[in-house]
Amino acid sequence: MKKPDRRKNAWLLRQRAAKAKRRKAFQCYRKLRNRFPNQPLLVNKFNQEQKQPVNRRVAVELPERLDLDVNYEATVTHLTNVRRASEKRFRLRYLSFDAIKYISPSAALLLASEVDRWNDAVGGRLRARHAAWDPNVKRLLCGMGFFELLHLEKPAELGGVINTTFLPFLRGNADDRAAGGSLAKKLRQEIEAVAGTEIKKHLLFDGLTEAITNVSQHAYPKAAEKSYRPWWMSAAYVKDTNMVVVSFYDHGRTIPGTLPASKVFERMKDQFGLWNDGQKIRAAMELGRSSSDSAGRGKGLQNFLEIIKAHTGSRLRIFSNHGQLTVTNSEENALLFDSGAVETSLHGTLIEWQFVPKNATDAPLDR
Repeated sequence: MKKPDRRKNAWLLRQRAAKAKRRKAFQCYRKLRNRFPNQPLLVNKFNQEQKQPVNRRVAVELPERLDLDVNYEATVTHLTNVRRASEKRFRLRYLSFDAIKYISPSAALLLASEVDRWNDAVGGRLRARHAAWDPNVKRLLCGMGFFELLHLEKPAELGGVINTTFLPFLRGNADDRAAGGSLAKKLRQEIEAVAGTEIKKHLLFDGLTEAITNVSQHAYPKAAEKSYRPWWMSAAYVKDTNMVVVSFYDHGRTIPGTLPASKVFERMKDQFGLWNDGQKIRAAMELGRSSSDSAGRGKGLQNFLEIIKAHTGSRLRIFSNHGQLTVTNSEENALLFDSGAVETSLHGTLIEWQFVPKNATDAPLDR
């Protein structure tokens, strides 16, 4: 009796596995192309016509306006493309800034976080023809530290009108809360230097350190010790309006993703899809509910409101997963809440404070 050829059988098994893998990649490509017909796709491992693997290098062209207020969907969709490159370890052939005419401080922090994440996952030098960038955008991104992220030499001369100043973004780790406190102090000092005035130290410090604490305790899985666990924060100063914008962002499991629907009625709404992510963020803010649903926890989100309460006309905004919450301190010094859902997930949590510094009355506190 003839013995089976083991090498031939192993070869056949490898061929079948490779064929199944190509079929799955092609199905993924078609789904993404149907969902994003006008966007560059990062999951482009399969050439539809030739049915052969193609180069794992992709290009991302950023839109004309990167802004979560008026162009949320396009902004988050393009940044998600950069995220896919880092998750799937694709090399970015180039990241095009040529079309950008406006970029908001928080959108710039989101972009910085995604490029920073890509550098950690894949690395390599990016092509960026910054000569074609809008002068104002080039100045802002240079101030935030993008040329260092892109491994490019800073331009010798920067044009544009100096109205908004972006401060260099700061990166921390969820496992090092002590260093987070020193970074919060550093950011506050840089804000005071560029704004030329003092700000209420303990209010901003408490808000930022509470965000860092939430990331450390809830945002990332504790079991995954070697997982990606960073956070980023930055600030901007608008000279014309004397407005300070402070942003904090993490790539964790989001507020809605860690908040339980603890009451029976809320569980019913959650089950039937009536309890959206915006409502969950608002519940966490107003009711002081935590992911553990235990006494003494969850009140931290209310600390985010303190600096808003202290400045009339200020605003707090939180984007997390598919939800958003905006809290405005009206001219009558009353807090107005507005929550809702967004179509495209942010895949993380962004907290943004906007306020105009007034005469600081804090007691001396060198935090």
